[in-house]
Amino acid sequence: MSATLVYDTIVIGGGPGGSTTGAFLARAGQRVLILEKEFFPRFHIGESLLPFGNDVLKASGAWPKVEAGGFMTKLGAEFVTGNSSKFHRFWFNNGLVPGYGQSFQVERSRFDDVLLKHAAECGCDVRQGTMVKTVQIEAGGTEVTFPNGDGAHTARSRWVVDASGRDTFLARTLQWKREPLDLPKRAAVFAHFKGVYRNPGAAAGHITIVRLKGGWFWFIPLDAEKTSVGLVSTLDKLKESGETMQDRFERTVMESSEISQRLRDAQRVGEYFTASDYSYRFNQLATERALLVGDAGGFIDPIFSSGVYIAIKSAQLATGLILRADQSRRGLTTGERARYAREVHRMMGVYFKMISLYYDDASFEVFMNPVSRFKLLAAINSILAGNTRRSFAMWWRFLFFRTVCWIHHRRRIVPRLNFADRAAARATSL
Repeated sequence: MSATLVYDTIVIGGGPGGSTTGAFLARAGQRVLILEKEFFPRFHIGESLLPFGNDVLKASGAWPKVEAGGFMTKLGAEFVTGNSSKFHRFWFNNGLVPGYGQSFQVERSRFDDVLLKHAAECGCDVRQGTMVKTVQIEAGGTEVTFPNGDGAHTARSRWVVDASGRDTFLARTLQWKREPLDLPKRAAVFAHFKGVYRNPGAAAGHITIVRLKGGWFWFIPLDAEKTSVGLVSTLDKLKESGETMQDRFERTVMESSEISQRLRDAQRVGEYFTASDYSYRFNQLATERALLVGDAGGFIDPIFSSGVYIAIKSAQLATGLILRADQSRRGLTTGERARYAREVHRMMGVYFKMISLYYDDASFEVFMNPVSRFKLLAAINSILAGNTRRSFAMWWRFLFFRTVCWIHHRRRIVPRLNFADRAAARATSL
């Protein structure tokens, strides 16, 4: 066993949540150790950013490097049915709050590498290819062990931040109960392609969501040639079909006129990847000396691209708590821990409500027929851009939108949508 290393904060995980945590703390003068189990750059999903995350990247000092990264500009999002019968395009610039009209589509292998290198440049001790073995949390601080050749390093700190993503390392270590959210379990299969259809003009960087009966496809343009394409479907439907994820992907392409047209000239680049059991959260997100950020504390279905935003925003909130507590030479109070959990859960809750509406066919019909009256369209644009702030102007409109969806369930307000794929439609006509 080598000599014990001493830091102010140890961060588990070097993704956006971990690197942003490290950057904020190191810029404030802390000695920070970031332990990342993989070597960057590495493949990762979650490639679409939101404009309201720009403020966090600017505050951490990473924004100029992200701007210089050559990433695809993202000005909005578009939604279309799988049979091409209904289409709507949203523009972030038409939201309630000015100044949030643009973000980026990012290949995560490069984006995460930019953020992790920024954390190192801020002064963090970054160790890649290093998996944490044990964590012990005590009233006065924490102790972490990780491999060192044939032995192990021991590092002590006042704080530990878990940014291990869906590994949920610290919550598993502490045996916290994972709370499943009230959404059907889903799985995703995805890959990168070249030659995918691109929108002309300013919408070239839009994320495209193709709505299917019981699922959806995403198209995220990453650069001039490469596009991320993925299918999300319920686990129940996959079990019923008996197909592999890849088979389901390819069959869905053939059955959807919208998807097959976009992939008509496409060639896959690299292998397929899969992910499953999407949505969960932990009720507790902090102890006296430890905090969970990003996916380590909870994960919401990615339909509205909220993952990176919640990761970096929760990192900003967590580091604010750490720095304030350090000024008083203490751990987190019970009230601080509860407020942190409430704030992170509130951000997740906004998207949980939107996701529930999106998967409900009748509510999706309202979503696809937005109106400018009462600035309802502007409110939806702002939420799509990542606006989860408390604001009367925003939330009475969001409540009104949800009420309209409720009414539409009982009395038709907007036209019904046809979600049938082209194979089903063709069979009906024979």
